[in-house]
Amino acid sequence: MKNLLRRKDNRHKKLIALIDGEHYPDVTRDALAMLKDCFTGSFAGIVFLGGSEKLVMDDLEDYFGGKVYIISDLDHDFTEALKHFKPDIAYDLSDEPVVDYRSRMKIASFCIARGCSYMGPDFLFESQRQDIRLSVKSISIIGTGKRIGKTAISSYAAKLYSEEDIETAVLAMGRGGPAEPQVIKGDEIDINPEYLLGLNRKGLHASSDYIEDAMLSEITTIGCRRCGGGFAGDIFMTNLEQGARIAESLGPDLLIVEGSGASIPGIDTDARICVIGAFQDWTSIIGYLGIYRIILADLIILTMCEEPMADSNKIAELEKEIKKYNPGAAVLRTVFRPKPLSNIKGRKVFLAMTASPAIENKIIKYMEKEYGCRVASASFNLSNRQELRKDLAASPAFDTILTELKAAAVDVLTRYASENKKEVSFIDNIPVAAKRGSSFKKELMGLIE
Repeated sequence: MKNLLRRKDNRHKKLIALIDGEHYPDVTRDALAMLKDCFTGSFAGIVFLGGSEKLVMDDLEDYFGGKVYIISDLDHDFTEALKHFKPDIAYDLSDEPVVDYRSRMKIASFCIARGCSYMGPDFLFESQRQDIRLSVKSISIIGTGKRIGKTAISSYAAKLYSEEDIETAVLAMGRGGPAEPQVIKGDEIDINPEYLLGLNRKGLHASSDYIEDAMLSEITTIGCRRCGGGFAGDIFMTNLEQGARIAESLGPDLLIVEGSGASIPGIDTDARICVIGAFQDWTSIIGYLGIYRIILADLIILTMCEEPMADSNKIAELEKEIKKYNPGAAVLRTVFRPKPLSNIKGRKVFLAMTASPAIENKIIKYMEKEYGCRVASASFNLSNRQELRKDLAASPAFDTILTELKAAAVDVLTRYASENKKEVSFIDNIPVAAKRGSSFKKELMGLIE
């Protein structure tokens, strides 16, 4: 880490040091002197994070030889300290018990959200750059994990914008995306089981998010790929910039840029939506820089806001924590409701989803009541091929497979249906506002106005 501090490109950068009062003052003072000696840029000041067991609080600035900003409440004061010093790098000389790993992840989130890298003796969180610029209006949709409904939100948002005569396209990236960005015109191509099986036979990922978006929204989508995902969502390899240029050339009124898992597209969009699963534990969100993602957002969508996924107390606590870090963002509670893309009235179905088995009875009752089908058997193992095959083999007789478009939906279920003369119908998961007075469309339109 000392070598990083000595880099020539630091010459025009500002550094602050984070200290605590648990180290003996002379130890901290000597460490600060070493830090200043190592750094090739300018030293802006010191942030005191707390702990006074071994520290006399008088004359800190004279003793340490620099401006000192004292933190009383990390969640509020640290961001103010960053505004005060405007550093490029924050170097952490503190330690347990004043700063534990949760506190450090918060500090990392605050730093990189303001373009400041966060360093310590054995770690570096560099400020992330969304440096791909677009010439069209754009919104990015990011998330705090996988299986939280980000693609469903993306495709539904595209559909709502299109209904308002806003020509919308989706740029999506995935772990199974194409080596060269691919364009699908969802309003011109019939994305049916035969089409998907054809892609599968060619060795292509037939359920990549851009295909799902095109099928569900019937709009133009551009598919890209990515590999790797860091704590702050940075990506090791992607062809996203190439895909972005293709998207621009198509001339949409609005481009929705869809993240993958917890990864963040490196595109400077006009607005951002952050999707959070209400079932997610707040401690885990803190633990991998989820706060950073929340700070970036203009609109935050909580999905699966219903029992048994999350009770009202947990949802209220999530909202309270979110508002602490991003008071300016609107928070929208939603639940998903499945909608078949074809008529299944009177059909006897095998239902396959990635949802939690905890809501099996609720989903089955909803499907049978709303769409007049009979669910012969349900499997919530769509992301586990081995278990899915077992569920398929154990199912009572059925004539139709009803499934979300995921990888196993093509290479297991659609192939099974083709070989056994069964029909296949795909599901769209529709996000519905779960709180009275909330409007999904109103919030989306507000982002582009």
